[in-house]
Amino acid sequence: MPRRVSPLPLHQQVSRLYFRVVLPAVTVALVLDGGAGTAVLIALMLLAALGAALHLLLPPAGQNALRFVFALAAIVFVIAVAVLAGQPGFTGTIDQLAVALLLTPATLMAWTLVFADQPRTGQILNLALVLAVTALMLRWQALGLSGMNHHLPLLVLLVGVTVTYYASTFALMNARFHEGEHDRTHDPLTGLLNRRAFQDRARTHATLHVAVLDIDFFKRVNDAHGHLAGDRVLRAVADVIQDTLHGHGEAYRWGGEEFVLLLPATVNAPAVIEQVRREIAARHFSGGQRVTLSAGLTRTAPGEPVQRAFERADAALRAAKDAGRNRVVLSSPPTPLDKRAPGR
Repeated sequence: MPRRVSPLPLHQQVSRLYFRVVLPAVTVALVLDGGAGTAVLIALMLLAALGAALHLLLPPAGQNALRFVFALAAIVFVIAVAVLAGQPGFTGTIDQLAVALLLTPATLMAWTLVFADQPRTGQILNLALVLAVTALMLRWQALGLSGMNHHLPLLVLLVGVTVTYYASTFALMNARFHEGEHDRTHDPLTGLLNRRAFQDRARTHATLHVAVLDIDFFKRVNDAHGHLAGDRVLRAVADVIQDTLHGHGEAYRWGGEEFVLLLPATVNAPAVIEQVRREIAARHFSGGQRVTLSAGLTRTAPGEPVQRAFERADAALRAAKDAGRNRVVLSSPPTPLDKRAPGR
């Protein structure tokens, strides 16, 4: 079973697209455009190229910080152009106006999604950019830029606010969708995948190790210490399982005190399950509680559904319970001879 990789969050996906595709495209377009000979467009080209290069070179933490720095730099750039408008090399031109009208709505939408994990920050930065571009339009209008409509600054303001609103609505809907998907497939107490997620996964015919684990005498914990203490034990056991897997495999809370693990065929599954069992047996939980685990382990035969292997692992778990608990019982997958029809 290949390690399943969770998709990047929306803000990281859009950040990659923005910095590694959009900004290089803007840079190339300005290089190819004859209007890039003005100081304003050359500075914009350099800003876009620098942002793209830094995103490629920086580690993830630096990429996260870059989005803030770049957004602030872009806003300061627009404000500087507005302040310097009319100065040699910074006189507003029709090319600059066209670039501003094209890039502003696209930037507002991109920033809303780039800051989808911090929507308030994204809204503040978008508002600052809209006000800066509106001020720039007013400045160019006051300088008598030819071909500029009298109502253009107001139109830019309205379009900017509208784009920000619709992009924010999309980001909110996306966040709610992913929250719903997470809640649908994860156990709220332990954070592990749930039975529904296992049923979706069980349709595969991949070669896997399947383990079923159960906390021994768990009812005694609830009876002696209360259900809150029992919940703490369940969370702690789930943490041990996840730490032991190191992301190589999937852990499910089947229900109550029972867990299911799916491990890649390349993993030494008996050693992993035994490590989980030993770790639990050696741990003191809150209130000085001690618990143990019993487990049944098997491997899917070639072409065998995971559900059938689960039934075999569950039977091995019952054998572990019958043998005295706090142990791992292995169950071999059926051989081709075992799967022959009776009478042959």
